[in-house]
Amino acid sequence: MRKVASAVLLVLIVLTAGCIGSNGGTASTSPTSTGITSATSPTASPTESGGIDFAAYGKGQVLSNWYKIGNTSKVYVSKGYEDLAKHYFPNAQILPASQYEGGIAILSPEDARPVLRGKPILITVNDYFGYIVYKLGLKFVGKDKGIFAAFNKDGREYIVFTGTSKAGAGAALEYAMGIKNGGQVYPNDVVRSGEFEGILLKVIGDNNWNGIPDEGEHWYLSSFKTMEPFIYYWRIVDGENVTVKGGFIKFVNGSTVYIYALGFNVSVEVKNSNGAELTYVIENTNPSVLNLPEGVETGDTWVRFTTSKPSFSVVPKDVENYTIFAFGDHRPDGGKELPQVFLKIRDAINADSGVFIIDGGDLVYSGKVDEWGELMKEWKWNKPVFIAVGNHEYRGEGINVYHMLFGPTDYSFVLGDYYYIFMNNIDHDYGLSDEQWAWLQNELEKAKSLGKKPVIVMHAPPVDPRPNGNHGMNYMDGKKLLQLMKAYNAFGVFSHIHMFWDGEIDGVRYIVTGGGGAPLYAKPDEGGFYHYARLGMLSNATITAEPVKVNP
Repeated sequence: MRKVASAVLLVLIVLTAGCIGSNGGTASTSPTSTGITSATSPTASPTESGGIDFAAYGKGQVLSNWYKIGNTSKVYVSKGYEDLAKHYFPNAQILPASQYEGGIAILSPEDARPVLRGKPILITVNDYFGYIVYKLGLKFVGKDKGIFAAFNKDGREYIVFTGTSKAGAGAALEYAMGIKNGGQVYPNDVVRSGEFEGILLKVIGDNNWNGIPDEGEHWYLSSFKTMEPFIYYWRIVDGENVTVKGGFIKFVNGSTVYIYALGFNVSVEVKNSNGAELTYVIENTNPSVLNLPEGVETGDTWVRFTTSKPSFSVVPKDVENYTIFAFGDHRPDGGKELPQVFLKIRDAINADSGVFIIDGGDLVYSGKVDEWGELMKEWKWNKPVFIAVGNHEYRGEGINVYHMLFGPTDYSFVLGDYYYIFMNNIDHDYGLSDEQWAWLQNELEKAKSLGKKPVIVMHAPPVDPRPNGNHGMNYMDGKKLLQLMKAYNAFGVFSHIHMFWDGEIDGVRYIVTGGGGAPLYAKPDEGGFYHYARLGMLSNATITAEPVKVNP
């Protein structure tokens, strides 16, 4: 498998956990973990009653010594996973998973569910996301998750390699083989409870989803505790070194790269191309405002084409006097059942004529996977949607789900005479970090140099416009944002407060459009009504804002 310089890879990785696994081979971990468990821990020995003597091992040492504890000459395997057994245990006797009553097993998620039932790490099912991992009260979604676990049951040792898919099981196996070859387990990522030890893994780069590192792939394999690692902008696909700007790589399937657009200018660069023909699907876009070559397949919100070009860009047409929509706060008032008025607003926006949609956040109630599943069943739009993340979804297990579905939270794009800047202002006590302030300043300078009017989109407004209101950014950061917006003549789109408001504070005009379905925060005559906003983005840098009421 093609190797890539680790220095380049490290620049491109969004590190919330993990390290590089060169050729998919080395065990990897959270960089914040302390303490390393090597595979040269105590000599493996069973208890008098059989099974693993957990008392003889420190945290992580059971996994580190798995190949000494288990009988590697015999492996129980789920149907359809036999090729994994042959690849990772080429000399082992392969037996069907239906006979598994201890020892080493490579299991499909279906077969693993009863085996792991009641364990601190297990597999369950969501009717939207499919198989998911449940670990100590948190759920993790995606077919890229692996589980490597060892435990005792009925006086026998069980060593299980599984995951949410075949790719996940392969990730667990690749990780374990890396340990056998001198890799390390980081205890902070390990769950140890009684006679159980397990670790959760994520693989990025298994483009064929077959659990085996193939020629032309480069795996990034990581264990993690709660926060998943994400690589937004880079992959190796059929040996091609693909870098994306203006969107993020949502996933790769074989030779097809799925890019989720974060604007209307998406570019791809293939470094040192070998001429491989790849297919690109750009999602969350509007083909009607794009300059597209002939032969491109299009839908309402996507384009698809195949090329061997080493670089290309999909750029917008010169557009002016266009309409966009904005709304936010369509979460329920608890639970996962969607507000019916949100569905009415969605249908009304889909029936209206405009270029794209701004969603001001608070998509679900508390970020739980089951809430996300219900939302995504109804996430049916005929226009691209760009989101400013809200405080209700960006918590707990919802943070990982948000990044998987919608990518990074801070991004920008240009369309016509306007420069749109989306930012996460719910962290840092409803404010921005020093790094975010520097990035925002730089983006505003870019807008100025291009002669574009900035449009700043965040969840919480700089100041709550209601008399005695206190539901905006923290005082100092809100004041600083208003000063920047005034200096650069920026317009603002916010939500967080469940009402509609359009006005000026300290010489800065912005709107609050938070009537997407959550309980209202004002009287009807004071903006407390369900709605979306229709914004006219005129060529003279003038913006009109019209609330469109929707009856619940």
